[in-house]
Amino acid sequence: MSTADRRARYATVTAVARAFALICLAPPVAFAQEYGAIVNVILLATVWLLCVFIDGLPRVPAMPALTVEASLVAFIAVLTLEQSPVLLPALVIPPFIGGVVRGVRGALEVIGAELTITVAVLVASPAVPINETTGSQLFAALAAGVGLGSVAAFFHESRESRSDTSSSYRDARALLTQLRDLSGSLVGGLDPVRISQGILDTAREELPFTGAVVYVETPHGYTPLLEGDVTDAGADNAAVLEQVFRTGKPVLDGPWVAVPLLTSAGLAGAITGALLPHRLSAAELHHTLDHLVRLLRREALQLDTALIFAALRDEATAEERRRLARDLHDGVAQDLAGLGYLIDELAEVSTEEPVVTQARQLRGELTRVVTELRRSVFLLRNEGEGKTLGQRLEALAAHIGSRSGISVEVEVTEGSKRLRPEVEAELLRIAQEGMNNAARHAEARQITVEVVVGAPDACVRVADDGRGLQIGRDDSHGVRIMKERARRIGARLELHNREDGPGAELLVRLGEQSRLEGSGEREEIAS
Repeated sequence: MSTADRRARYATVTAVARAFALICLAPPVAFAQEYGAIVNVILLATVWLLCVFIDGLPRVPAMPALTVEASLVAFIAVLTLEQSPVLLPALVIPPFIGGVVRGVRGALEVIGAELTITVAVLVASPAVPINETTGSQLFAALAAGVGLGSVAAFFHESRESRSDTSSSYRDARALLTQLRDLSGSLVGGLDPVRISQGILDTAREELPFTGAVVYVETPHGYTPLLEGDVTDAGADNAAVLEQVFRTGKPVLDGPWVAVPLLTSAGLAGAITGALLPHRLSAAELHHTLDHLVRLLRREALQLDTALIFAALRDEATAEERRRLARDLHDGVAQDLAGLGYLIDELAEVSTEEPVVTQARQLRGELTRVVTELRRSVFLLRNEGEGKTLGQRLEALAAHIGSRSGISVEVEVTEGSKRLRPEVEAELLRIAQEGMNNAARHAEARQITVEVVVGAPDACVRVADDGRGLQIGRDDSHGVRIMKERARRIGARLELHNREDGPGAELLVRLGEQSRLEGSGEREEIAS
């Protein structure tokens, strides 16, 4: 909120303060029947009437107007000392108004103006008497102004701190309402992947390249939004990716090319790919790249808008996950823990063996449910916190290891580029299921997790030293769900007994290696 807006907001308070001061000053001036004091109080009323009018003009700066008001009031009040000190109480009004409108800073600026004019008038006008009586009255008026200005500043700060929250919500509501109204007219939608597909289609029409990927920059590296066809360029595109995001200009480096996606607000993302054989000269190629940058400005704006919307949606989703985690932990988990205590007490006091046996079975099942619930709470709290796939797997492995007593080792190799959030989420769930199965059913003493991420490719391996794969139960859906998750992100999943020792191995491959090897899976009987 600007100072002019604050002045308009407090216009009623300041007008009442000025009117109240005039009402208090008029009777003493009338009783004194001094012509000079009467004229000066009329001048003071004129000044304050003009100030009330100026308060309604938003183009007039607030603090300069208040400083001029304070100077005029001080000039009239001190000049009146020649006849009577009756107008000195008027000096308390400008600091009060400055504190109300601008807070501590406003009160100090107004008091400074009053002191300056007071000293100037006393020095320039020998006719103004300064003795012990008038000096003490002048000091009392100025001190009262400081005190009243401080009270007004405190009122201002307390009210502004409360109104900031309401103002933020009003602004947020207006923006969200505007977004809702505009969403129907967004022809391209707000799906970053769909917009990226349009960007790649447009780029392929202008530039002969393959292996195209649309990247965006995140706090944890470069994340691919959409992968094109496979390239066999045999080189890493990290160099051109770094350069295009650093310079915001097209980059050519060997077989690789990078094209920035520019908007008026800055760089929204970039396309990388490997050039196919072509007959374009170097000059023609650079001209094509510059033309493509201009051609993609509309799509870049769409992508930038979609990314902002996705960030807002993810933040809202993360807050909801945290709320659910708190509710589960403080509600259902505590209720189940209390139920466990009752079952333990029942097993201790019962003298019937069948009851004790059933109570212990029930306690074991309840312990399993509580463990699953705690895992869910852990995942809800740790998802969407900006961590990489490797960091989240390390946290998950530490949690599973602490709960099961099994040693879980994690080896992470991650580059500067990240996978898409939905891909990371599916790989995390698959690895979680693999670790949980090993901890529950494999009778393993150690679980090893290996994560290699070089977006858009990735590989996750979960291995244990347990008893290997067993015949699955009819009601077991873990392996089927893992395969569905892998299929959803175009990955290849293998689950088999280890060849280098006892235990089972879960392997998930994503990216070029998976596409070249095919989508088939090794069929094994799994629990």
